[in-house]
Amino acid sequence: MRQIGIRLGQVASSAAAAVAITSLGAQSAMAKLPSTFADPAAEDGAKSAGSPSTNLFVVRTSTAEKMQAMSNVSLLNERISQMQENSAAAPKLNLDPNVTKISPQKREMFERAMAASQSRKLAALLNQRGTCLALIGERSKAISDLDEAVISDKNYAPAFNNRAWMMAQAGNLDAAMVDVNKAIELAPEMAEAYDTRGTIHMALKQYDAAMKDFNSSVEHKDDYAEAYYHRAVLHKLQGRTSQFSADEKRAIELGYPVQAQ
Repeated sequence: MRQIGIRLGQVASSAAAAVAITSLGAQSAMAKLPSTFADPAAEDGAKSAGSPSTNLFVVRTSTAEKMQAMSNVSLLNERISQMQENSAAAPKLNLDPNVTKISPQKREMFERAMAASQSRKLAALLNQRGTCLALIGERSKAISDLDEAVISDKNYAPAFNNRAWMMAQAGNLDAAMVDVNKAIELAPEMAEAYDTRGTIHMALKQYDAAMKDFNSSVEHKDDYAEAYYHRAVLHKLQGRTSQFSADEKRAIELGYPVQAQ
């Protein structure tokens, strides 16, 4: 969602690619919602909140992205239901005691590891569905999924990052800052989270802190278009014309639709 992470982890032009249902990366899956497409309802909500700064967090979506996201939600509904049913009972090792000798302590350790893996997979699926729900304008449902994701796995950084973006979009910058700080604590190299925090700092007019975060974002991921775009916006706010032009150009080269802004 930016993402949705909605800060949706540069899932931008392909929600299908974003929802890699069969491939759940540890900290990278839907790290940030794409802010490159706009949901008119979200934009209207930001404006009605009386805070122009919240427009920084508008998620722009095309009809094609929304249709794909809706399709992905249907697929994810089934996967999540299956995961939740499976997690209702504690996972057990199915080992033949006549063949495999294992101590009760080791058995418990393995079963805990299995449970943790299951929780991480469920968190990733909920995070992905939340991202898609955000893309189609279902903000409350999206946040609910992100809440469930961090309950399922309290160490899943992408969900904290995406929820931060959603909180910021709703104008709750304090809650957003808490979540994004948690994301960075859990994943210190997540470029998307530094960009999220930088955008929050920029909305709060904390420009030095914002610049530091945007710099960190591109240091961790030098082809992250969104961070270059947001840093360009910050340069423009502070009257640095040449730096603004350089970062805007770089964002365009990396595929960020600056002209659509």
